[in-house]
Amino acid sequence: MLFAHAFDRPNLLAWIRRHRKSPLRVYGLALGLLTCATLLRLGLHQQLSTASPFTAYGVPVLCVSLVGGFWPGMVTLAASLITGSILFLPPAFSFALAEGAAWPLLMFAALGIIYVVLISGMMASILLHDEHQQFLFGELRHRSRNLFAVVQGMVSRTLMESASLRDARQALETRLASLARTHAMLADNGWTGAPLDQIVSEELTSFANQVDCAGCELILDTPAAQSFSLIIHELATNAVKHGALSRQGGRVAINGSILSNENGEVLRFVWTESGGPAVSAPGRKGFGSSILNTMAKRFACGVEADFRPEGLVYELQVPLHSVLAPPQSSQSHRFWKNIEGFFPASKPPVSATDPAYATAQRRLDISTQKR
Repeated sequence: MLFAHAFDRPNLLAWIRRHRKSPLRVYGLALGLLTCATLLRLGLHQQLSTASPFTAYGVPVLCVSLVGGFWPGMVTLAASLITGSILFLPPAFSFALAEGAAWPLLMFAALGIIYVVLISGMMASILLHDEHQQFLFGELRHRSRNLFAVVQGMVSRTLMESASLRDARQALETRLASLARTHAMLADNGWTGAPLDQIVSEELTSFANQVDCAGCELILDTPAAQSFSLIIHELATNAVKHGALSRQGGRVAINGSILSNENGEVLRFVWTESGGPAVSAPGRKGFGSSILNTMAKRFACGVEADFRPEGLVYELQVPLHSVLAPPQSSQSHRFWKNIEGFFPASKPPVSATDPAYATAQRRLDISTQKR
C-alpha cells in the first residue's frame, strides 16, 4: 500500500514519456547515474569487500529500466557489469578475473536481468493503462458533445413533427432507448466499436423469429454504430407499424456484403421486407424519413429506398474504410516484442479473446463475401 499510488501523478508519467521519446536523454541519464554510482563505490571501497563490487550499481539499473524501458536498462546493466568487474573485481584494472571472482559477476547479472524485465514490464503496463484512460476520457468528451447534439436535434424534430405530446413522448423514448443500447455496447467494447450484427439483434430482439441476418459480422466505429442504430431502429419501427413486422407471417431479410469499385471497398447493407401488407411511399416525410435519407447520406455514398408493393427494400452503400473500427494495435505486446530476441520463449501467444484478434478475424470473415 505504501507505493500503491506512486504513479498516479500525470506529471510523473508525462515526464517518463518525454524521456522515452528521446534516446539522448535516456542514455544521458544512464551515464550520469553510472558515473555517480562508480564514484560512490570508489568512496566506499575501503568499507566494502571485493565480494561486493556491484553494490552501488543496482540503483542505476532500476532507475534507467523504470524511465527508459527494457533496452536502456539492459545497456545500463551491461555497462555496470563491465565497470564493476574492471574496477572492483580482483585483479583491479584488468579483464582477467581471479579464482572465485566470477560468482559476484554472475549473481549480479542474473538479478539485474530479472530487475530489468520486471521493472520495465511494470512501467510499460502502467503507461499503457494511463494511455488507455486518456483515450477514454477524450473519447467520452467527444462523444458526449456529439450525443447532446444528436439528442437536441432528435427532440426538436420529434416535437415539431408529432401530432400530440403522447406520440412525441413515445417516439422519443424508443429513439433514446436505441441510442442507449448502442452506447452500452460501445462502452462494453471500450469505445473501440460495436458489431453490426449485435446492433441488429438488439434492435430486433422481439422479432428474432421473423428476421434473417447475414453478412453483418464486422465491427463499426463509434459514429457509424450510432448512425446504424438509429437507421435500423427507424426501419424496425416502420416495419412494425406499416410493414412486414406488423403481421405474424412477415419476414425481414438483412444482408451485408463487400463490393469493390474504383473507389475501394464498399459495405452494401440491404433491408428487405416481405409477407406484410402492401406498402407505398409515404406522403409525409417526418423525422424518421430524415434519418433514413438525409442522415444516412452524410456517411453513405449510396442510399435507396424502394417501396415495392410486396415490401420495402432499403439499401445503403458505405465506404468500408469510413465505418470499420480501426484495428487495436496490441500495445500490450510491445514489451514482449522488445525482449523476444533475448528470450524467444517469453512472447505470449495471440489469444482468440484479444480484441485486436477478434477485429482482424471479423475483417477476414467479411472479406470473403465479396461479390
